[in-house]
Amino acid sequence: MVRQEGSETKQREGKAVRERRRAVRRHLQWQATIEGSDPTGAQFGEQGVIENLSSTGAFLYMSREVAIGSRLDLAIRLPFEKENWMKYSAEVVRVEAATQKIGIGIRFDDLRPTFISG
Repeated sequence: MVRQEGSETKQREGKAVRERRRAVRRHLQWQATIEGSDPTGAQFGEQGVIENLSSTGAFLYMSREVAIGSRLDLAIRLPFEKENWMKYSAEVVRVEAATQKIGIGIRFDDLRPTFISG
């Protein structure tokens, strides 16, 4: 099941899918910490993996489903020797059920993250 906002149409797995990306996405596998609330209103914090990232949003996998329109706080660990993180607040714009994880598309509130050094 795929739920997504959209305006432009693309083909994906033989189906027409609306596409909203305005920025180049980079495919990667970076660690992230996600905080928010699930559809029942329960607060959570968990580790996830960023699948792709752009200046305007990201697609990530996590173990719990969240509703479209939900607010998340996201900290992305940068792959440097020194531990550095980018923090964003974001809105969920896509939820995709997968076999073991839930795929979440998010749109960042601000194009500039807050950087945190560890």
